[in-house]
Amino acid sequence: MKVLIFTEGGTRIGLGHVSRCSSLYDELTDRGIETEFIINGSPNEVDLISSNIYFKDWLSKEFLINYIKETDYCIIDSYLADISLYKVISEKSKGCLFIDDNARIKYPKGIVVNPSLNTEDLDYYLNDDNNYLLGLDYIILRKPFINLKREAINNGVIEVLVTMGGADPNNLTPTILNLLNSRFPNITYNVVVSKAYKNLDKVKEMINDNILFYENATAEEMKRLMLKSDVAITAAGQTIYELLATQTPFIPIIVADNQKNNISGLMKLNLAETIIDYRDKLFREILASEFIKLLDYKKRCEISCLYTNVVDGLGSKRIIDELIKK
Repeated sequence: MKVLIFTEGGTRIGLGHVSRCSSLYDELTDRGIETEFIINGSPNEVDLISSNIYFKDWLSKEFLINYIKETDYCIIDSYLADISLYKVISEKSKGCLFIDDNARIKYPKGIVVNPSLNTEDLDYYLNDDNNYLLGLDYIILRKPFINLKREAINNGVIEVLVTMGGADPNNLTPTILNLLNSRFPNITYNVVVSKAYKNLDKVKEMINDNILFYENATAEEMKRLMLKSDVAITAAGQTIYELLATQTPFIPIIVADNQKNNISGLMKLNLAETIIDYRDKLFREILASEFIKLLDYKKRCEISCLYTNVVDGLGSKRIIDELIKK
C-alpha cells in the first residue's frame, strides 16, 4: 500500500493544510505505510524536515495522470484544485480521501473529511459514493498535542502568545503588538512567525526585552510556547485546535473567510464569546476589550476548564483507519 498526500501552502494561502497533512503523514509512516507528501508551494516558504516530501505544482491533469499509479491511495487537502482534478485523481487511484472544511464541491467517489468543531451549517452532497467523516471526532492534531494537560494557571498574565497563522497576509502582527505592548509593557509577548511572512524583516524590528520571536517553530516548540503562555491571540485556523488541546485561553481572530466556520463552532460550544474580524472598524478596541477580560484569573480558569477534553487527539488515527478499511 502506498499513499500520496496532495496539498498546498505558502505566503499566499498559509500553512494550515500543510500542518494537518503532516499529522496524517506521521500517522501513516508510523504504521509503516509508504507515503509521499506532495506540496504545491516553495521550500523557501514551507519548513518541513522529513523524507519523501516533494514540492511540485500538482494542479494539472497531465502531472496527475503521469504521477499516480492505479495501486496508490490519495489524500487531497486543497482549496485550489477544481472538480476536474479530483476526478482525475479518483479515476487514476485505488481510493481517495478528500479533506474539505466548507463543502466546497461535489466530490467523486471517496471519503470526505471535515475535521472541525462545526459541520451542521454545511450542505454536503450526500450520496452512496461518499463516506463522510465530519466533526469533532476527526479533528487533526500534531503528535505533541495529543494527551496534554495544563498543569497550572498563573494568577497574573505573565506571557502572551501571538500567532497569526503561517503567513499573516494582513500584516496584523505589528498592529497587535503595538496595541498590547503600549498598554501592558510588563508582559512578555512570544511571537511565532514563519518563512512565509511577507513582512518578516519589518516584524523582527520590533524585537526587544519583552517581545520575543520564534521563527518556523516546530510542533514541540509550539506546544512549549502554548503551555508557558497565559493567553494566546491567534488566527482562527488550525492553531485553535492545538490551543484547545493545551487548554490555553485564546482570542481567535478571523483573518480569512474560510475561518468563519471555526468561529461559529467555538461560539456554538460556548468556547468563545466574541467574534473578532480583522476588517472590523473597531478591531483594536474589541481586541483590547477581550484581552482585558482574560487578565482576570477566574475567567482564565473557567475558560481553560471548558477546553478540557474538547479535542481527544485521535482524529488522525480514525481518519487513517477509515482509509485503510476502504
